[in-house]
Amino acid sequence: MTEIRDQTAEIRVVRDGDRGWADLVNPPGTAGTGGAEAETFTSPDGTFQTGFWRREPDTWSFERPYDEVALILAGEAEIETDGRVLTVRAGDLLVTPKGSAGTWRITETIIKFFAIYDRS
Repeated sequence: MTEIRDQTAEIRVVRDGDRGWADLVNPPGTAGTGGAEAETFTSPDGTFQTGFWRREPDTWSFERPYDEVALILAGEAEIETDGRVLTVRAGDLLVTPKGSAGTWRITETIIKFFAIYDRS
């Protein structure tokens, strides 16, 4: 009899060269720059997801349909929200709760590690 293992219970390491970047399809923005994403984990019920995200300089508006916490690994961006301009750069932790809205202005290609909780 073959044993079936739950792949979500398997411990693994995702190394820099193993991220498996996939180009973003129709990324938002006024400059038409590109970006990529690499999914690293999704819970069996789909409510929790982690991964890496990379975007070249561009500007676009957003409204967050889920809760996200992101560690900025490289680059720099400004997020304008509620009349404030928040600057994020490598080493910063960015928290964008569900329902938050604003404008992203990426000034230097940014890479972040994200954790998303979608309780919708």
